[in-house]
Amino acid sequence: MLRATLRSFLAHKGRLLLSALAVVLSVAFVAGSLIFSDTVTRTFDRLFASTAADVTVAPKQDLASPVRTGAVRTLPASLAARLAKVPGVAAAHVDATVENVVVVDDRGAPVGPTTGAPTIARNWEATGRSGVRLTSGHAPRGDGEAVLDADTAGRRHVRIGDVLAVQAPTGTFRVHVRGIAAFTTTNPGSALVFLDTPTAQRRLLGSTARATAVSVDAAGGVTDAELKRRVAVAVGAGAYDVRTAAEQAKSAAANLGGFLKVIKYVMLGFAGIAVLVGVFLIVNTFSMLIAQRTRELGLLRALGADREQVRRSVLTEALLLGLAGSTAGLAAGIGLAAGLMRLVGAFGVRLATAGMVIGWVTPVAAYAVGIGVTFLAAWLPARRAAAVSPMAALADTEAAVAGQPLRARA
Repeated sequence: MLRATLRSFLAHKGRLLLSALAVVLSVAFVAGSLIFSDTVTRTFDRLFASTAADVTVAPKQDLASPVRTGAVRTLPASLAARLAKVPGVAAAHVDATVENVVVVDDRGAPVGPTTGAPTIARNWEATGRSGVRLTSGHAPRGDGEAVLDADTAGRRHVRIGDVLAVQAPTGTFRVHVRGIAAFTTTNPGSALVFLDTPTAQRRLLGSTARATAVSVDAAGGVTDAELKRRVAVAVGAGAYDVRTAAEQAKSAAANLGGFLKVIKYVMLGFAGIAVLVGVFLIVNTFSMLIAQRTRELGLLRALGADREQVRRSVLTEALLLGLAGSTAGLAAGIGLAAGLMRLVGAFGVRLATAGMVIGWVTPVAAYAVGIGVTFLAAWLPARRAAAVSPMAALADTEAAVAGQPLRARA
């Protein structure tokens, strides 16, 4: 029976190929969506973990207190000097960061992402956690100088010496590009404009006495949790939001989660459609094959095969189809994920295919979908096959269906 099943499986490659294609598509969308979302999540987790300070002190997000539209929540810059004296603190420095500024060149053309990602203006801090390194020119020195990220400079054809206009909440000002900085980690798709710290405070926040956050680095032997406790005592309970690097990364990842869910659900929607089509194709394929093989199945019954053996024979063919389709679909899913990574790279988000994440859930889900759908779809045709009588071997029942054109079905 096993040899007969394998020969039957290989004898109908044309019809089985169409059903296998449906399995491949459904598995590819499932595997591709899981690989892509896992890769993006892991990549940005590393980005947030590598750039977040050991402890960050930020203004408390109190939704009950009114804030002027476009205004940026700030805290006193003098807080950095206070925190630098806390035991266990190696260094404390102010952050002056404003998102969603508008930057244009001297011709009025926008300088920034084309995908809706923000253009961020912030102070230049040459530390290991800055996420960028200077590749040409020099760091900003005083008012009127800036550093631009390399991806934006290349995309918008900005060179050292060009003049840019920056529109911030406090007003519009002009800067000369004095340096280009490349990302040392994943480019999140944003455009970055760096100013020196006093200029960033004055131009972006309106005063050198203000900051958007204070980043605190731990001294050797001091854990982030212990440093957070000491910093919280120093600033006063409930006065500010105090977060460790892990908490800051988790918060940033949560904000990214909505974007990932949209992509994941869209791709899983395509997978659902492919699964639905696959079910109909597989049922149709096996129903036609069984109709064509009525005499063959009747002969097997006449030679001694029982109903259960015939049913297992058809389900074994379905299992082989699902196994082959799932394997090809998993490979196609890896290619689909790589294509998506290249696609988002065209919009400024750099994802290295060498860092592709294929967790254990992906192959398990791929084979569960491919084999499960094929096996379940073939169950009804398998029952029909088991009901074939041995007397069918004497009847000429296959002529009516043997001539159905494959071209029309394709």
